[in-house]
Amino acid sequence: MSCTTLVRSAVTRRLLGLCAISAVALGGMVIAAGPAQADALASTGLVTAEEVVTFGTPTEVALTDHYLFVEVRSASGSQVIWRDRADPAAAWSTTFGGAPLVGELVGAEVDVVQIDQGDTNLIAWARDGGGSRSTSTSTTLGAGAQYLAVRQGSSAVVQPVTEPTNTLVVPASFEGRSRGAALAGDDVVVMDDQYTLTRYDIVTGGILEQRPEVCPSGADGFALVHDADERFTMLACEEGGLLLDLEEVYRDYKVLERSGGASTRVPVQLGLGVVVGEYAYDYGYGTGVEGVFGGFTGGLAVPADTNTNLPEFDLDDAGTTVAYVDAGDDVRAVDLTSIASPVATELTDSRAPRVDGLSISAEWISGMPEHASDPDYTVTASVSDSGDPYLRPSGVARVELRYRQKLVHEDSFGDYVVVPGDTADATSPRGSTTCWSARGTDAVGNVGAWAANSGSEQCITIGRNG
Repeated sequence: MSCTTLVRSAVTRRLLGLCAISAVALGGMVIAAGPAQADALASTGLVTAEEVVTFGTPTEVALTDHYLFVEVRSASGSQVIWRDRADPAAAWSTTFGGAPLVGELVGAEVDVVQIDQGDTNLIAWARDGGGSRSTSTSTTLGAGAQYLAVRQGSSAVVQPVTEPTNTLVVPASFEGRSRGAALAGDDVVVMDDQYTLTRYDIVTGGILEQRPEVCPSGADGFALVHDADERFTMLACEEGGLLLDLEEVYRDYKVLERSGGASTRVPVQLGLGVVVGEYAYDYGYGTGVEGVFGGFTGGLAVPADTNTNLPEFDLDDAGTTVAYVDAGDDVRAVDLTSIASPVATELTDSRAPRVDGLSISAEWISGMPEHASDPDYTVTASVSDSGDPYLRPSGVARVELRYRQKLVHEDSFGDYVVVPGDTADATSPRGSTTCWSARGTDAVGNVGAWAANSGSEQCITIGRNG
């Protein structure tokens, strides 16, 4: 599997990290949780079922920085109600942007809500006095609420939220099991059936990032774009979740791993240093919160639900609070700021390169270890730079070989002699013993230890007779 960036924009991107833009709830993936469900995190109540009983029973929730949207279900069907998030005493409303919110809640970002009304989706907004329009059921609302992405055949058509004008049309496949798109600010990220991920600048149409075969391309494999902000992209592959960093500070990171349960297409959202999503484990399903770079792992008290097209949970615009509907039909929230992993904005590398192996290619004498018949031979070293945890290594900048030699009839070795490079063609005197080692230096100056594959040195003794 290759995850090498082939194309990068010439412009300098903003280093915004995971807090750059709010989360988008798209398809799903399995999050590893070990043999049992994680303990539920402490939460606070937002809405009790009794508070909205006159409308129906809460089933879904969407949270923005300013609004709380709740889908309620009654005998007459589903509708969405909302109120000001900052004012729990505010009256509930059943209209938004002048439109009645009849249908099932898909999601909300900033001042925009998306409602599934069967054959079409309703997009309603509060800006500029409010408004609404109908769009396709294959519409994705972008984080930041600037754009929509509409699936049309083998293309993703990007439009402003408030008007059906095509701003950008990009090739993308939504057929079969390889599909997906995410929008964040003025970026759109798509996947095609060849497992190539591409990030476009919506305004210019330029390619900001392109990575081929980000997921294994077997017949049973799949590749889904789940979520994105202006720096990171979250994918689901058959083998688990993959987090990609446009700024290439972090290495491609398997933040969500498959567990013992079946693979399901469940919602996953990317927040400020966290990922929230449903996972499968050996004995059932759960909803987890994970710090994306080795941070805290916990759970949400979200009941199992066979409906995985819509989330029972949602992150706010800042990506710091998650709201969900619990088993008692109450809407609750968890502050994630103490859970999130810190996000680096520049590369650090404090680990020196290591010697993976050192080999001597020679005409060895049978039955006499490390003895060669020909004085001419080749020494080759293999050196790699692992870097700090989760971060990309700075890379091996220099490799050096060194040797010390003891001539025939001598009792001790001479001084070390350093040879630049990872390969050396050598000739040693007959009867001599020469011991080789190697070391590497990375791009930021960390110098590794002298070593060989079988210890500190690899030696060769040349036979006395030709």
